[in-house]
Amino acid sequence: MEVLENRMDQSLKRTEPTWFLKMLIALTHYYFTVLFGWAALFLIFGDRWWWLFLLSSFSEYLFLLLPVAFILALITRRRDLIIGFVVSLVLAGFLFGHLLMPPISSKHSSESQMTVMTSNVLGYNMNTEGIVKAIRESKADVVAIQELNPQTALAIQRDLGQIYPYQELLPQSGVSGMGVISRFPMQAIEIEINGDWVGDPQVVEVEWEGAKIVLVNYHAIPPYSLIPSKLGYTIAERERQLGVLIEFVKSLEEPLIALGDLNVTEQSTAHEIMESDLQDAWVKGGWGLGHTFPGAASAGSSRPSFGRFLSPKWLLRLDYIFCSEQWEVEKAWIGPWDGESDHRPVMAKLVLK
Repeated sequence: MEVLENRMDQSLKRTEPTWFLKMLIALTHYYFTVLFGWAALFLIFGDRWWWLFLLSSFSEYLFLLLPVAFILALITRRRDLIIGFVVSLVLAGFLFGHLLMPPISSKHSSESQMTVMTSNVLGYNMNTEGIVKAIRESKADVVAIQELNPQTALAIQRDLGQIYPYQELLPQSGVSGMGVISRFPMQAIEIEINGDWVGDPQVVEVEWEGAKIVLVNYHAIPPYSLIPSKLGYTIAERERQLGVLIEFVKSLEEPLIALGDLNVTEQSTAHEIMESDLQDAWVKGGWGLGHTFPGAASAGSSRPSFGRFLSPKWLLRLDYIFCSEQWEVEKAWIGPWDGESDHRPVMAKLVLK
């Protein structure tokens, strides 16, 4: 009997969690608390506080530890860890599942489709040959360009004039230049969309297949600084300027496409404002997370660095194509990259209903 009791004691000791396992369980509990706490605050308050805005911007990466939580739940067979993992998986599916499902698109003749592209080419980018090559390879019908400098504008006029005979170019030194080029007849619309934009939004009217299409090329204010007061200003200003843009959209009866650099991720109030009256083409026709920033660490690039170490490429989706309900999104994808900009282009194939 004494021998049997000793064996049972030894068996119980073997099944008791080690100090390391106990620490992992405690850290997993803390992880679930942070994850569910962020989700509740985000769903209720949006971007009310600057720190919540930052956390939401990188929310995709809050789920990277889920495989570790899953393995720990299997090893320990603890009900609380299993429930935490399942709820986290459901939350991830709710927030990002639509991006990971292949889009279901209808077949349309190529004549009825308009292909558009938005491209932030980086104002300090002097690789004009690479930019021209990327635009040519895109085969887009209409291209909206942000951060258009004079050198790039001259190269586009010189080398792409035959492909895109209709051009509305407003180059500037630095990052505030804007431009739209088109295969179809196009004219600028003189309208002011107020706000502290990086470059004033361009509004043009494109004549396409007997219809008049309104196109808006925008570049929203970026988070210039991580200082709370300055970051808070950019968050509020971005939401205000996009509110003005949406009011303009609501005043139109014509089919509309708004494309450019939003400077925030999908998990933001600014994106919610845009989706209040427009469709996000990537959500409708893209596949994957669609990250467009940051790219090259060239001169003037906004790619973050930590001492001598650069951040990884393509961490966030900042560039968008939105369209009115008159359009059906056939497909959305990442366009050709020139290799020097800190953004990748986004393209979409649209069909007028």
